[in-house]
Amino acid sequence: MSRVAVIGGGAAGMMAAATAAMNGHEVSLYEKNEKLGKKIYITGKGRCNLTNNCDVETLLQAVCTNRKFLYSAFYGIDSGCDPLF
Repeated sequence: MSRVAVIGGGAAGMMAAATAAMNGHEVSLYEKNEKLGKKIYITGKGRCNLTNNCDVETLLQAVCTNRKFLYSAFYGIDSGCDPLF
């Protein structure tokens, strides 16, 4: 096991920290804002950017435009692993 420091608690930083932790590393995550993911929260106008707890096909049926763009993104990270949070 190694020690990993992640600078920045945005979407990429949290994903990197979670991935490192799932691979057995000891992780320290540093963020200058008062809470992690602050920018993620504000980009959705208060609705946040997290998906629903459903399968990918059900989620994509609710997308009004450009499903093909999201299709590869969601299937690229849907590896059947347990939720991170």
